Amino acid sequence: MPLNVYYDTRLAPVTFDFANFLINAEAARQFTSFTSIYLNVIAPDFRRMSQRDHEYESSEKRWRVQHILGQIPKLLPTVIRTNIQYDPPSQVVAPNYPPGYPDIGKKYLNFYSPRLMLGLYEQGAKVQLFQSSAHAKNLVRTYTRGHSYVTISLRTSQFQTARNSNLDAWYRFSKVLEENGKRVLVLPDFEDCFNERAAWKYDWNVVDFAAHDLDLRLALYEDADDNFIVNNGVVTVLFYSKCPFKMFNVNFSDIQTTSNKFINLNWMVDPDETPKIFQDNQKWIWLNDDFDNLMAHID
Repeated sequence: MPLNVYYDTRLAPVTFDFANFLINAEAARQFTSFTSIYLNVIAPDFRRMSQRDHEYESSEKRWRVQHILGQIPKLLPTVIRTNIQYDPPSQVVAPNYPPGYPDIGKKYLNFYSPRLMLGLYEQGAKVQLFQSSAHAKNLVRTYTRGHSYVTISLRTSQFQTARNSNLDAWYRFSKVLEENGKRVLVLPDFEDCFNERAAWKYDWNVVDFAAHDLDLRLALYEDADDNFIVNNGVVTVLFYSKCPFKMFNVNFSDIQTTSNKFINLNWMVDPDETPKIFQDNQKWIWLNDDFDNLMAHID
């Protein structure tokens, strides 16, 4: 019997934070008799709370519903149906998650915080469950021809530019990796594919298909010897997978959602710590991505 899960964009963001909500729902399901999830994305309108909420136009938000909220559930095997609707639900099918939806108001905010997931993890829930499809794995292995490689994922967004990757440092780092015999695959920022195309200004192997398809992106991460990333929404899928990674640029004190206070409230970690759900080969590195810091964490 499936658990009916409701994600309402009038109450929650149209961002990769949705991955937190989905894992929260899955972790809660594990303590019930429900065997799967029916996911309902309700998007008749959009909330207006965060900076991102106010800056993005409705047309972009509607596109993100399909591109982000529609793609992430494909990575969680227990989601057996996803329904996206642009009208308010005529009825909410019980039993449902979050409990009390739709009449829970601001309490809805609690259900996409990693803090809830961490509590369920402490009780024995499995949370690193995202995986790519079999066909995505086959496509990636055809592309890589079975050769070992590492990935570098870039952030070059026009939103909160202070969080963007230090491209010159990453390029220098990629050349050191190559000198050490590593094949390097560079995953560009999605926005960069249509705007500056900054990633293409360097002499390295840019894998643009991974920017357009989350399933293929995760398949690349799964087969990689290591994945070098910066703090960016899309890499949330790595947190809930078993892929290796090293994440730089964890915190920026001038940005609310990357401040030490916010990270501690939601992930229950202090500076220089890594969330407790992670494996030994999954690290948050609380340093910026300048060349010396990158080199200090080369294997």
